[in-house]
Amino acid sequence: MVNLNSDKRIWDGLKAKDWTLEAKNILKGELKRRGVTYSQLCDLLGKMGISETEANIKNKISRGGFSFSFFLQCMGAIGSSSISFGPDYHVNIPHELFEIEF
Repeated sequence: MVNLNSDKRIWDGLKAKDWTLEAKNILKGELKRRGVTYSQLCDLLGKMGISETEANIKNKISRGGFSFSFFLQCMGAIGSSSISFGPDYHVNIPHELFEIEF
């Protein structure tokens, strides 16, 4: 994992990005890689106790202006355990964050 406070080169590159577009592209990419549709994501989130309609999910992702909580919920729902921001930056998400008891 990279510490953004200690690696100025990476931090400078990330500051210049459009964060809304980056968030949208990362989430859409993860859904596509796993073959998860918005309808399936809606069902998976529902199993976690998160009430979202397919239309709401589609709108949130298309705008890209969703909360980080929503992002983490989606990543947990689809079983994603890492996020890549490009060749120089990669985050591993601790599996414990996604352990949910039903």
